Amino acid sequence: MLTSEAMHALRSFVEGPAPRLVATDLDGTLAPIVERPQDARVPPSTLAVLDRLAEAITVAVITGRDLNTARRMVPCEGVVVIGSHGLEASFESPLLPEVDRVALAAALEEAEERVLEAAPTIYLGIERKAISTAFHYRTAPELEPVIRKALTPLPKGLRLREGRMVLEVLPDARGGKDVALLALQEHLKARSLLIMGDDLTDVAMFRAGRGLRDQGCTVVIAGVSGGPETPPEIGELADFMLHSPEEVLEALQYVARLLGV
Repeated sequence: MLTSEAMHALRSFVEGPAPRLVATDLDGTLAPIVERPQDARVPPSTLAVLDRLAEAITVAVITGRDLNTARRMVPCEGVVVIGSHGLEASFESPLLPEVDRVALAAALEEAEERVLEAAPTIYLGIERKAISTAFHYRTAPELEPVIRKALTPLPKGLRLREGRMVLEVLPDARGGKDVALLALQEHLKARSLLIMGDDLTDVAMFRAGRGLRDQGCTVVIAGVSGGPETPPEIGELADFMLHSPEEVLEALQYVARLLGV
């Protein structure tokens, strides 16, 4: 159930100046975390409210999933999707970096081979995306130090990103959810923003949102708790906390009611 604090903050977003933007993470926020990432699904009720919201304001999903996978998970025609931590977008912006896909493919293959050689049992935990590779160890936490060692030093052109029970290698470009949010805000000229996320990769997005608040935008930040896996920075930077994707749905439904959609 939403707290009075959450409802007050959400109301301030709806009553803020237009254009309005909802920018949300995907896994752990819209979709519950599951053991195998390929099994993750956004509940139909959440997709339905995203569709309704997109009729009145801009709704964007900013995710580490690649663009095609994210669009399959959120098949809402009116929702903007930015994939690969800001490295894949459906709009152009000078803030978003370009990627050399030929060189990247070779570097990712080298990283995968190193990890498989060190930990053959992680085969099913490797998620190859369009421009990155994620190594999931949720079902075998003991593999984390083995993966880290195999990726040290990283192949040229890659950098390491940490998440909830996952290590991901991606292009060493100036990407990130913070850059994605700023590019989206500039593209839309949004003046009121509702930002939601749960993971370490969302911390930079929260900080970027606070920077926009300092510039005069109305910014509401909702952290989503995933238990002990939730980075402390999420709670420190958020205006209020939601405790599950079900509460995220409740918050979105509340915003939709306030908007009359």
